[in-house]
Amino acid sequence: MDRLLLDDDEPAAYEIVNEHGRSRVILTCDHASRRIPRRLGALGVAPADLDRHIAWDIGAAAVARRLSEILDAPLIVCGYSRLVVDCNRPLNQAGAFVTQSEDVRFIGNESLAAAARGRPAKRRR
Repeated sequence: MDRLLLDDDEPAAYEIVNEHGRSRVILTCDHASRRIPRRLGALGVAPADLDRHIAWDIGAAAVARRLSEILDAPLIVCGYSRLVVDCNRPLNQAGAFVTQSEDVRFIGNESLAAAARGRPAKRRR
């Protein structure tokens, strides 16, 4: 994600917690939020589905923050939903832009997924 996708008043794509922690490890939490950038709308996802595991790892950010504190380790927390992009995958890898999870189809990601793989999006009929 870059600032072209995010409006100036939206949170950054990631947050660094305990940046100067003394641990020899660095923690990451990549499915920490259910937030979707305003410019993407809802990606065709019902509001109730944003509360489900398909949108984020519920409670993961709180656990990661506590671990950062206990270990005195720096932590990088992803600020947007895995429905936007799965941050632990290369952008051109299948699955970086999910188009379906469980019983929910994400029509807003279908053209993103194809573009990331360098292929034209399939037309919806």
